[in-house]
Amino acid sequence: FSEKIDFQNKTIIQMGTILPEESRNFQEKINTGNGNYFEAPVLGSIPQAQDGKLIVMVGGNQDQYDRWKEVFQSLGEDIHFIGEVGKAAAVKLALNQLIASLVTAFSLSIGIIKRNNIDVELFMNILRSSALYAPTFDKKLPRMLKRDFSTPNFPTKHLLKDADLILNESKRFGLSTNALEGVIDIIKLSLKKGFGETDYSSIYNAVNPQD
Repeated sequence: FSEKIDFQNKTIIQMGTILPEESRNFQEKINTGNGNYFEAPVLGSIPQAQDGKLIVMVGGNQDQYDRWKEVFQSLGEDIHFIGEVGKAAAVKLALNQLIASLVTAFSLSIGIIKRNNIDVELFMNILRSSALYAPTFDKKLPRMLKRDFSTPNFPTKHLLKDADLILNESKRFGLSTNALEGVIDIIKLSLKKGFGETDYSSIYNAVNPQD
């Protein structure tokens, strides 16, 4: 905020995907304005929101968690108190890193299977019975096989925004970002191909372009 704002008797709950440091900055400024701030990012998209099955991660203090838990239960039953402000934001980034990495890796695997004229369902049966399986694979597979990425649950352009945040946070701690930077290149290629507004599984078209 460019100037001091009076947040007296107001509670601000930040539920987006932002950097932990940004969340702590919001807390400082809102508290300075006599407000009450904490974070509660969620995991899940439109279907989970509609069904009340979002996973809620709360970063704040125990009193805030206890007071607002009933509200969060309207969003989903899986609610976690992570710790102080910034920690829930960090968990959200770590989870979204898996979203980007998993769909990119799965796209490459399906590309290899398709290019070798191997039955995709045969491959999936093997994958499902292994420790490598993630449910998101089956959720995104129909879109990939049909190359239909309309009616997005989470647009590709938003995944790029999150991936850039994850990159910044990783570099702050001196973590290796080589793999993530490769994923970001793939996401950017997807946007370049015009898939920014479509579902993020459109990454498949960047990894495995049509003949």
